[in-house]
Amino acid sequence: MANGIERVEDGWDVRSMRGVGVSEVTVGSMMRLHVGSDGIEVHSPAELMAGGKPYHVHALSRINLGKVPQLLDQVVGAVHAADSGVLKVRFASGWQLTVPVVSDAFGWSVAVRGRYFIRSEPGGGVRTSDRRRAS
Repeated sequence: MANGIERVEDGWDVRSMRGVGVSEVTVGSMMRLHVGSDGIEVHSPAELMAGGKPYHVHALSRINLGKVPQLLDQVVGAVHAADSGVLKVRFASGWQLTVPVVSDAFGWSVAVRGRYFIRSEPGGGVRTSDRRRAS
């Protein structure tokens, strides 16, 4: 757990993000959330559950992006990357971002301290790496 990522029964918990607020939200061809020195990139369609209502969001297709900026300053309660390839980010406010498995591409990646990575694999599963991210 020295890197902030812990292996659990059904996947990986990113503990270094717990209790930390989202300091930056960037939307371009993907959605990026900066959480302290860590980051989450969402490349595929996702579901944002906000205020008890689900929003299908996708940065590249420009679908339902109105709620995405409201993730700024949200405090992360938990980040879980399931072995199946599903990513769930729960916020202290009760909001949740879920990124499902994508059949033909990787849908998301998580970087911890710019070095340790978890990312989804096309069709399901996850890959972990400790390689330094290219600048």
